[in-house]
Amino acid sequence: MRRRKIPIITKKIVSSVIITGFLLCTVISIAGYWSFTTQFKNQYDTSVLSICATVRENLNAEKLIYYGRQKTPDAEYEATREVLQDFVDKFDLNLLYVSIVEPPEYSHITYVFNPVKKGGKWKEFPIGYEEDYKNEQYSASIKRVYENGEMLVRHTFNTRSGSHITANVPVYDKSGTVIAVVGTQKPVQEFVNARHSYLKLILIAEIIFAVAFIFVFGSYFNTNFISPVMMITRETDHFASWGGEPSDNLLHIKNRDELGILAHSVHQMENDVCRNIKELTKVTAEKERISTELNLAAKIQLDALPSGYPPFPDRKDFDLFATMTPAKEVGGDLYDYMLLDDDHIMLVVGDVSGKGVPAALFMMTAKTLISSYAEQGLSPKEIFERTNNQLCKGNEENLFVTCWLGILTFSTGELKYVNAGHPFPVIYQKENFSFLSEKPNFVLGGMSGLPYQEHSVKLTAGDRIFVYTDGVTEATDSKNRLFGDNRLLSAVQGTQNMNAPDTLTHIKNKIDEFVGETDQFDDITMLQFIMKNDSAKGAEE
Repeated sequence: MRRRKIPIITKKIVSSVIITGFLLCTVISIAGYWSFTTQFKNQYDTSVLSICATVRENLNAEKLIYYGRQKTPDAEYEATREVLQDFVDKFDLNLLYVSIVEPPEYSHITYVFNPVKKGGKWKEFPIGYEEDYKNEQYSASIKRVYENGEMLVRHTFNTRSGSHITANVPVYDKSGTVIAVVGTQKPVQEFVNARHSYLKLILIAEIIFAVAFIFVFGSYFNTNFISPVMMITRETDHFASWGGEPSDNLLHIKNRDELGILAHSVHQMENDVCRNIKELTKVTAEKERISTELNLAAKIQLDALPSGYPPFPDRKDFDLFATMTPAKEVGGDLYDYMLLDDDHIMLVVGDVSGKGVPAALFMMTAKTLISSYAEQGLSPKEIFERTNNQLCKGNEENLFVTCWLGILTFSTGELKYVNAGHPFPVIYQKENFSFLSEKPNFVLGGMSGLPYQEHSVKLTAGDRIFVYTDGVTEATDSKNRLFGDNRLLSAVQGTQNMNAPDTLTHIKNKIDEFVGETDQFDDITMLQFIMKNDSAKGAEE
């Protein structure tokens, strides 16, 4: 059977409670012991002082000096001694003495009375017995009695003389001068025994209470805290390590406190996690499928665009190159160029609204329609009108495409073009860069049956046409600023002597410098066409 492991936090709590309880019991025991000892001591002090004071009342103070000097007892002396012996016997005193102590050292003692306990270890001194008692504590006490008239009590606890209490009170003559001292010594072994018995009783009671407290507290704590915490710990550890479906074990915790709330919350959390994992697995699989489709669409899109340089190696009368730099998502940018015959070339750049597979498919459809109509020998105007009508059919996604189409006749240098809502191309003529900025037509796929207006421009040797999508001018930096038309004109300055690929590389570098680390939001498509010979020379060649 697997041994149940108590959580560390539970051990800490139990240990803290037990230690706190033990300390509390110890403090209470010490306080009780101190109170008991103090009361017992006060009672003994009062008792022995009362005895001394009573003895003093039975003395003839005027004859004490006489007895001390003459050292001869008389009838009164004997009567007084009998009274004092009676005190010793009745109050269980070790000894009782009336003595004269000489200042200033207070060490030379003359005993006047000195009855002792019968059968005790003390020997009674005869009347007038003298001794030098060299004890600093005794001398200091007697000095206070003589000089200050104090009544003193001393407690002695040792094995040599036994545990006892000693009291001293002054004896006054008629003038109020202290002439002697009454002293008594009473054994306090019963006090010591009582104190030991009390201490033993307290210790036994404390042990019994501690055992009972640990048992009761342990049972209660185990039922209401340890078991629920361990169950929650096991469930969460098993769920975190092995997963799977959560069990209903936590529902068995019926506590109506924070632990009960925690148990039900953990159970709910496990169910939520399982549900979220299933949904996440489903979403991940769907994202993987979509990612695969997007990668395939991107490959189809790129494969559909013409590539390679030079595109027409046999033709030396023009230079042509185009690039498309896709954003993270599959877009709908397109470009195309096609030699319709030896004297005509078609140039196309477009941008489909939206992103993803629908935009890519719409782009493929538009490119195919434009190429097909161009091969039929239609004019740019007619190509756009027919392409627009076809794109409007079944356009449930409401997509559209901005597009610029130009057809150049080499023999005349005439470029006929149509602009369907597309950014204005940049033309280089007469050593100057500018925009071909005639009023554009409506986009393709937006509304069927629309007419499109055609324009033309004459190209000669050295003239250049740069066509692009809005991914160029709408490139955004970290401060949310657009690259814009002015920066584009600045970027193309100085490219008039570059070939087509170098021109596009130069412009792309300018865009990258402006954008910095900001992510590319839209596809960037660029096409550069350069007339290298006059139209007449091109036709002859």
